[in-house]
Amino acid sequence: MTKASIWLTMLCALTAFAQGPDSSHAGGQDPQLPQPSSKADALSGGPPFSTQDSEQVKERHFTTPGVPRAVLKYTSYKWDYFSIRFGLVAIADYDAFSQDDDSIKQVKKQRDQWDDRSLRFMLSGDIGPESYQMHYFGSYSFNGFDAPENKLKSWNFSDLTLTLPAGILGAMTVGKTKEPFVYEIVGDATFLPSQERVLNPFFTSRNVGVSFNNNAFHKRMMFTTGWFNDWWVHGQKFDGSSNHFASRITGLVSTNQDGSRYLHLGVSGRYAGAANGAVQLKGKPESNVTADYVDTGKIAATNQKELALEGLWTHDGYSILTEYVRSWVNANQIANPSFYGFYVTTGWFITGEHRPYDRNVGYARRPIPQHHLGAVELTARYSRLDLDDKSVHGGLMDRGTLTLNWYLNRFWKLGVDGGIINLNRSSLNGLTTAFQARLQFLY
Repeated sequence: MTKASIWLTMLCALTAFAQGPDSSHAGGQDPQLPQPSSKADALSGGPPFSTQDSEQVKERHFTTPGVPRAVLKYTSYKWDYFSIRFGLVAIADYDAFSQDDDSIKQVKKQRDQWDDRSLRFMLSGDIGPESYQMHYFGSYSFNGFDAPENKLKSWNFSDLTLTLPAGILGAMTVGKTKEPFVYEIVGDATFLPSQERVLNPFFTSRNVGVSFNNNAFHKRMMFTTGWFNDWWVHGQKFDGSSNHFASRITGLVSTNQDGSRYLHLGVSGRYAGAANGAVQLKGKPESNVTADYVDTGKIAATNQKELALEGLWTHDGYSILTEYVRSWVNANQIANPSFYGFYVTTGWFITGEHRPYDRNVGYARRPIPQHHLGAVELTARYSRLDLDDKSVHGGLMDRGTLTLNWYLNRFWKLGVDGGIINLNRSSLNGLTTAFQARLQFLY
């Protein structure tokens, strides 16, 4: 364990014993949170579907039409030894850009365009008797009309997992899933305060492997650790593929009775072996359609080691979410360069909501609008990616972004954001102004 994780463990233990047992609103029992039907379900970390919402939430009425209760009834079934839920995510974006001459020289002209950001069909449920229930989750995704030209399959499984109870170890998840590293990737991506992630150079979105998940101290601490390698999926040789080991420990340091005020801290570590003797870090400027603004190129190396720190503070409708990641690349020929990235996001729910914290998984879930007109959130974020070190000139990128999110009801979200991107790369300092509009549906 790192020194940071040891201090976090001690802090969680002290606060748990000092504050005593938690209220019924904490630890996944908040009526605003979808309720897991088994321990394996609770620890799986899968996205909550609208069919899991409590009756209190389902009865809430909104001005914008949602999905009729009759439809919900026919997309979720439960028998003695088997249950199934159907889910759907559909996201459409429009992206527009304005660049100065240096930016065009660095990354070429970025095209204004519509983007079918995501279309994902999901199934989840439990298998087995109540005394030993296993949880399954699968999602099948459309990768866009331009998938063939990007050398991607038009459709593929983005998630395919089975989570089994594992005694004192909590639960074991096997299959294609997220690696437990960085809040941005483990959390509910469609309901992060910002539209897109920024720390992409430092994680793999999905990988095939096995992980163990559990919590402690009245669910004030959550830990996950796993091994991942998808060599057999891609028909690669094991010797040339990349072994990944990742662990994440989080703690709910403080919380009030109704869960509207809390402080979450976390630390995670990751080891990623080189793929065919090379490591490469690259990332887009919080966009799905642009070129890679920062890119180290392939570095002859044996592995990279990464450390990430995260924090989330929520006080009623106000919040601060921040992360810092450092990567050390084991490349002796170029003196072992290191790279880093971070962001700070501040948020304000103008209508007073907050993101309920689910300590079964160690992150905040989607906000549930309290007003019949929906929930309105304003966020501001500053981020930086620095992939320049030693003889590697991958670029230094800063971005400032303002985002307005409108959660119309339990299913629909509208979002708009504007950002200014400064890229220092290739002895040039380029400036890009970016605009994005998003329509999102989650069922």
